[in-house]
Amino acid sequence: MTDGTATLDADEFASLAEVGKGKAQREIPQVHGERLTGLGYAIRRLGELELTSSGVRRLATGA
Repeated sequence: MTDGTATLDADEFASLAEVGKGKAQREIPQVHGERLTGLGYAIRRLGELELTSSGVRRLATGA
C-alpha cells in the first residue's frame, strides 16, 4: 500500500525515475528498490522492477 505522506530523498527519486525508464534502466541500489517496492511505487516481475500506477503518479509529480 502506498503511503501518500512518504517522502523520497533525491537519490530515491532518481531511482524511481530509472525504474520508469523500463528496460533502459540502469542498476539502482538494492535498498532503493526495496523501499520503492515497500511504498507501492514499484513491483518486481521476473526479476525486473517496474512502476505501479502509484509510482507513475509519483514520478509525474516531480517530487
